[in-house]
Amino acid sequence: MTGMGTKWLAGTVLGLPLSVALCTLAILWLPGGWESGVIGALLVCLPLWAVIISVSVLFRSSARAWGVLTASNALSFGALWLPRLLVA
Repeated sequence: MTGMGTKWLAGTVLGLPLSVALCTLAILWLPGGWESGVIGALLVCLPLWAVIISVSVLFRSSARAWGVLTASNALSFGALWLPRLLVA
């Protein structure tokens, strides 16, 4: 599996949750809270997804694209869940 189609598929399938998680992490650090930045995050989410799809084609193999994007998703969603786990 070294074709461009599988790299593109990895960016498409795993890129959307990654872009949503990254935008969510960005608005959580805003001084006004997530309420002040949710519209901006929604506007940035789609172009960020397109960038992730474009970058996923540059990986050396499709297995590396799937692996890196899966690990990136796990790290970003882990960072989103970490404060909830520390409070409980």
